[in-house]
Amino acid sequence: MFRSIWIYLLLIVNSSAYATPNHIYFLSEITPPYYWIDENGKAQGVNVDLANALKPLLPFTSSLEHMPWARAYQETHEKPDFVLLSLLKTPKREDQFEWLGAVNHMQAALIRLKRKDNAHITSLDDAKNFRIGSIRGYGSASFLQQQGFEENRNLALVTKPAILWKLLYMERIDFALANFETGKYEINDAGFNPNDVTSEYVIKALGADLFVATGLKTEQDKVISIKNALSILKANGEYARILKKWGLEPIESTQ
Repeated sequence: MFRSIWIYLLLIVNSSAYATPNHIYFLSEITPPYYWIDENGKAQGVNVDLANALKPLLPFTSSLEHMPWARAYQETHEKPDFVLLSLLKTPKREDQFEWLGAVNHMQAALIRLKRKDNAHITSLDDAKNFRIGSIRGYGSASFLQQQGFEENRNLALVTKPAILWKLLYMERIDFALANFETGKYEINDAGFNPNDVTSEYVIKALGADLFVATGLKTEQDKVISIKNALSILKANGEYARILKKWGLEPIESTQ
């Protein structure tokens, strides 16, 4: 009986853990350079600095937490007062979120080892003569398949970035399809030297802006407040400073 009461109370606590009035929860997954935990257990990255810079500009309290991507996306999509600090804006998501401000532009490229200087391409058709690696389930992998790349012929799909970069450095693949800026952090985490690679061919069709975004259930006064705060950071130069600190280039769009 006492065990049942304890479980019931625990469920109540968990379900109301985020039910704080007049508060916004900024969310991020662990993805360098946007968010990661350093060797001292301290959170670092673009999203940490951005959340800290926004905090004093908001008329309500805020906090930053990290959680797995699928859960963070679901919480933000279905509940009020959750804000994703880096969400790719796609046509499918256009009407499902409030887009509070553009943060950065993500551009996918075919990345090769510098020493493989015989692997030069100027089009996707050229790339079909090489072996390309991507992450299974990613939109970029689906794009390659739609363009005629075939798994086990000229396309290798893996489950996580560390495996992708290992294949590239072992020369099991000729190119890795990834974002060059974030890829450098993934390469370092995988134990390789990011200075050994170069971006060979940018795939413009896979370019998209990262936005600060919240679900449609968040109150409009909070939506407007976050938009205004982000505009202030862009106007006073703090936004650009944060991105450049982590090796990213700011974009001009504030939509």
